[in-house]
Amino acid sequence: MTLPVLFGAHVDPVWGEGDQPLRYTLQADRAGLDLVTIQDHPYQQAFHDTWTLMAFLAARTEHG
Repeated sequence: MTLPVLFGAHVDPVWGEGDQPLRYTLQADRAGLDLVTIQDHPYQQAFHDTWTLMAFLAARTEHG
């Protein structure tokens, strides 16, 4: 079985950086990357909720 090679970017879901998660995701989308990953640490108060952030980012991208 041959698996495809995928390229992506990791986006930190930090609150304090304003629109940084969106800016990085849009850059990855424009660059044609296959995926964006977001870490999920629900106990970390400095992070956006991962599921909500993923839905927001997917709605703002062309390939979401």
